[in-house]
Amino acid sequence: MARIVVLGGSGFLGSRVVTGLRKAGADVTVASRRSEVKVDATKPETFVALEPYDVVVDLSDTVTNAPDAVIAWCLERGKCVIEATSEARCVERLHAAHLGTKGRLVLGGGIFTGVSNLLARDVAQRVGTLESVTLGVASSPFSGSGRGTIALMVKALEVPATRYEGGQRIEEPKVRRGPPLDFGGVTRPSGYMSLAEPFMVQHSTGAPKVDVLFAPKPGLLVPAFAAIPGWLARSRWFQAFMRGYFTVLRRLLLRGVGSAVELVATASGSGARVTRWVKATDGMDAGGFALAAMAEAVAAKADWSGARFIDDVTALEPIVARTNELAGTPLLELSAPLTGEARPTKTLAA
Repeated sequence: MARIVVLGGSGFLGSRVVTGLRKAGADVTVASRRSEVKVDATKPETFVALEPYDVVVDLSDTVTNAPDAVIAWCLERGKCVIEATSEARCVERLHAAHLGTKGRLVLGGGIFTGVSNLLARDVAQRVGTLESVTLGVASSPFSGSGRGTIALMVKALEVPATRYEGGQRIEEPKVRRGPPLDFGGVTRPSGYMSLAEPFMVQHSTGAPKVDVLFAPKPGLLVPAFAAIPGWLARSRWFQAFMRGYFTVLRRLLLRGVGSAVELVATASGSGARVTRWVKATDGMDAGGFALAAMAEAVAAKADWSGARFIDDVTALEPIVARTNELAGTPLLELSAPLTGEARPTKTLAA
């Protein structure tokens, strides 16, 4: 049996992952700066504590403390690392750096990234000559979570959003409005925001056109975020203010409030269109158990090396089924594929 260690396993999301892995019967240990197994991503001398483990699941705050050094240390020793960050630049940087590693690096875990990537890959594989993939993510930025999620949200307001048109990468300099999206019967306003999925989905599927949009709850946040000038979002004082604002809301006032998450993906090609959605009443619980299911699947498949995305290693339906099995309750609701004729291709950014 593989020995698994979870970096940040005592945190808001990490504790849920550890619970899920223990329910799966895994040999799992918690590591952090304050746990019994002490590891600090900024102190290479602490990395030796990871030596006994086969699989490392990283849930640390990659915005504040880049994980590059600890991941490189693990991969050089042939270990398997699952990096669950949703920070776009971190995902792209790690993917480029470790394509040829002798270890195994899996990028994507939890709800988004993770289930979102599996959903996009699932619909993409259900059409013929793939022309486009649209992925929508809906959640509340005000529901309870930990420090890492707060740092990630502030970062996403600063970093340009990415989309693909005709196979070419296009960067949006600031948050701006997108089209309304149908999340299984509920239509929500959306916007382009920095997420890791555009790069991951385009690389995984090869779709010439990829749009990934965020639909915050309440929908009034779309124009509010879009109204923030790029120069302001990049200023240190504004970022400090936003971190304080979200900390008060999420970690203090709303810590016990679950964040419902909805995902919808549509793929078009060869005159056909396929849509599918996933819903979770509590995104943190679902994300924790989903990542546990993913870690279990990754640990069981050791016949490869290099850097891959989660949808290269496992698939949507078995992960949804295993997530719900580990939780003992249907945390993730998955729709059947909805098929129809492809609509005329439009540029969503218009």
